Amino acid sequence: MRACLKDDVGVSPAELVYGQCLCLPGEFFRDSAPPSRMLTKIDLVQKLRTFSRNLRLVSSSHDSSDDHSFVHPDLQSESDVFIRRYTIRRPLEQTYQGPYKVIRQKEKFFCIEINGKEATFSIDQLKPAYFLVDPSTPHPSFPDHRSNPVSDSVVARSGRRVRLTTPFQSSS
Repeated sequence: MRACLKDDVGVSPAELVYGQCLCLPGEFFRDSAPPSRMLTKIDLVQKLRTFSRNLRLVSSSHDSSDDHSFVHPDLQSESDVFIRRYTIRRPLEQTYQGPYKVIRQKEKFFCIEINGKEATFSIDQLKPAYFLVDPSTPHPSFPDHRSNPVSDSVVARSGRRVRLTTPFQSSS
């Protein structure tokens, strides 16, 4: 220990290195209160007893009825929802499945149509689905505006056939 005196030198290794003694753990705190204000053992025990009597237990359970999970405010008014998957997912796999159509709503459960079958899910597993366009209206179809190359096959000097593609056109 660095604070112990060495018999041959008469000083501690800390005094040789730092030039002064190290503070031992018992020397960190000094009695700053006068002896008249010091508590006796009986007073200290009585204070500890009253303090421990006033302590109240705190529920450590996460299942208590006071602790609610987040429920989106728009969930009650939405007709389509996403369902959270509680499985081990691969990288980049979606957390939510859906959207699915809501058949019935109860206070804590929703009946949802999945692949033509009715299933019941807790509101903790659901998230409202928002659509930019109403899902019942068909999406407009746009005509294909791909320009065909002048000649499908161009023959190079070496005899190889070269197909030219226009920018932003998928190769097929």
